[in-house]
Amino acid sequence: MPYTASEGRGLRRALAFALSTLLAACSYVPPPAWPREALPLPDDVAARYAIPPEPVEARLDPTSVAGLVDGELICGDQKVRFHMHQNRNAHRPVVLLVPILAGGEDLMRSIARRIVDRGYHAAWCERAGSAMRAPQRGPQLEQLFQRTVIQQRMLLAWLRDSSALHPQSFFALGVSMGGIISSVLAAVEPRLEGTAICLAGADLPNIVLDSDETRVAKWREWRLTEDGIGKGSLLQELQASLLSDPGRLGPFVDTQSVLLVHATLDEVIRRPHQDLLWESLGRPRRLLFPLGHTTAALAIDPILDAATSFFREREPSAT
Repeated sequence: MPYTASEGRGLRRALAFALSTLLAACSYVPPPAWPREALPLPDDVAARYAIPPEPVEARLDPTSVAGLVDGELICGDQKVRFHMHQNRNAHRPVVLLVPILAGGEDLMRSIARRIVDRGYHAAWCERAGSAMRAPQRGPQLEQLFQRTVIQQRMLLAWLRDSSALHPQSFFALGVSMGGIISSVLAAVEPRLEGTAICLAGADLPNIVLDSDETRVAKWREWRLTEDGIGKGSLLQELQASLLSDPGRLGPFVDTQSVLLVHATLDEVIRRPHQDLLWESLGRPRRLLFPLGHTTAALAIDPILDAATSFFREREPSAT
């Protein structure tokens, strides 16, 4: 039955109190006083995520929403659809949003609007493909991860050279699987001024084995049943295949250029994997919320406030 006006006000007050209590329980880990230097990116790793040598070409599609642009990029044999929400100031920095594992188009648009409201342009690619689906196995997942990173780099390359915007700098923000991809992107895109990595972790093979995320769990059970193997064999395959693991790429990232956001009750990316990512990145600054993977959506605005505050500190004009 519908709420009365007084009941609605009471519910809003209760939710506001719960959120304020939640934020009070959030903890902040500062960056190290003497951050370690990023290692040089090996040639074979750089080649793995290289953009095709052909120039990036774009086709832009008009939309009925002011400031919203849809388009398509083509570079060699790579093709990707993308979307961009523009800030009124063409010179403001761009925040590249990296998509999550399963769909999330409404979520991406919601985050993009919030990013624009905080003074930035927002752009994102549509997913390169659906992950954790039959008949994918380890090698096919790795190919998808690599293609996803390459397509993010294509969009960044086009944005740098496009006359549509004149941004001062570029940042990246990824959530969940998008956070995992953003960790890799931070290693192979040193021209990013900063990266906010949210709800992500390292050691992908073991994440696949212990995650409660519905799609991951179904894929895991399909592999064990279809191939008649045990978890040990699946782990070995993934360890050999999944080269795009943030734990492997973390040492090539500038520690000071990263903000990590983790949910301490996360049942999808568990705390040991969160800590592995933090360690591999050189223990960057980190926010910890007492939430789960899905319920972290309750703190979306405080998370984006923290991310954009971090970006402002990293803007060239602020240094």
